[in-house]
Amino acid sequence: MITQNLPKNLPRIKVGLALSDAGFYHRETMRLPEDLSEFFQRYQDKFETEELFFELQPEMPWLKKKGDFSYVANEDNRWLKLGRAAEQGTTEGPYASIVEALRRPGHIFGVHQSIRDMDILSEDIHKKLETIESAQQGMLFAHLISADYFVFHLAQSKDYWDWNRSEQIAVALKAFQGWADFYKQSGFSFIPIIENLEFPKFPATPEEMVSIFKTCRGFLPNLKLCFDISHFWRSRALILENKARFEHLIPNFRILEASCSDYLDYAMEHIFTAGAGLSDGDIFLYHLGGCWKHLTHEIPGLRPGESPFLHKLRLDEPVYAYNPQVEMNLPKVINRLLRYNIERRQDVLIMLEIYQRNYIEMLEAARLIYDDIEKKARRIAEDTRRYAYLWED
Repeated sequence: MITQNLPKNLPRIKVGLALSDAGFYHRETMRLPEDLSEFFQRYQDKFETEELFFELQPEMPWLKKKGDFSYVANEDNRWLKLGRAAEQGTTEGPYASIVEALRRPGHIFGVHQSIRDMDILSEDIHKKLETIESAQQGMLFAHLISADYFVFHLAQSKDYWDWNRSEQIAVALKAFQGWADFYKQSGFSFIPIIENLEFPKFPATPEEMVSIFKTCRGFLPNLKLCFDISHFWRSRALILENKARFEHLIPNFRILEASCSDYLDYAMEHIFTAGAGLSDGDIFLYHLGGCWKHLTHEIPGLRPGESPFLHKLRLDEPVYAYNPQVEMNLPKVINRLLRYNIERRQDVLIMLEIYQRNYIEMLEAARLIYDDIEKKARRIAEDTRRYAYLWED
């Protein structure tokens, strides 16, 4: 771990892991949420820190149908049991050590909206109602475990390629307004966040991110953004594949056609700005997974199937080593995110979303990526005079 010779005022840098019960990774003997405390301990050992940084995505059904248009809590949902244990402050039983860890100061915990089989855009009124109430149950869970933030998906499990995009967005915004009302009426204090999604879900483009964010912030003034780099990568590819139909969504389409990293530079320099309506700190969190062709949740820096124990993570290779049509230029992307946050004196919170991998590989990759990001941040501080505040007493 890099612990010395860092600038005195370097923004806090944290790399965390997203965890779900939905089979996103090979758990071996790990069972969620029951074994979270073991995962927490392994993270602390690997990072040599007491501070935890995790995002929990429950996908067990929150509800059971009671009548034609009513639902009750699913008492078999183990996340619900964890939430109630946290509410009661339990000191015994299978959730006691997890509750203790969740309540310790210095940790950052997020909750991600359940999206499996959810669809706010469905014509089926039962599915729409289930999606609304399941999101509310997820928000309540976040509150009960004292989560720091909650990530909303404005669209969930189904893609609608042929439905007018503006109409889709209008339906989702109405649902979000209802969630915002529930948040305020319930007295929740966690940070609400909306995330960019894979096209044709929304928001998918930088312009949509800013526009929809500003609308949603009218419902929740403390709203923040999660910039999902993997969704950004995949959305660009899908829009290019369907250029004839969707070129009009991108005002400067030539930038999108250049490369993903050039498109990212353009977005962060010209769209994610105060002039466009974003304040410093509005981008609260980054999601990052390894991107390879259509895959978006591999280990960053590795090709599909490679292991961080057997292969070197490609985190600092020269530009020519990356085929922009096949893989993301990870060093360029990370450096751009760092500069964006350092310029604004904002913490750098990066949540790794890695699917279908052994949890030991996930932890090893996270540690290596964290070390690399700290090294890159120090290099940025040393190589430029623009950020003098980093070294001030």
